[in-house]
Amino acid sequence: MNIGDIITIEYKGGIEIDAEIVRVYCPACGEEFIGTKRNAGGFIAGHTAYHEFENAQDLLITSLGGQ
Repeated sequence: MNIGDIITIEYKGGIEIDAEIVRVYCPACGEEFIGTKRNAGGFIAGHTAYHEFENAQDLLITSLGGQ
């Protein structure tokens, strides 16, 4: 599987036809993902949620006088 490849994937619940392999990364921490656009979307959404949670915790701790 190489970036730019177009593949078909069969899952238990369906089939993904002409799925492109892409590479995405998180600019905040550098973690990378290579896979289909569908799965890359999950990586991006999960990473966004994680970093937003982390930032919110930092703000809370700071507002309570912590470091």
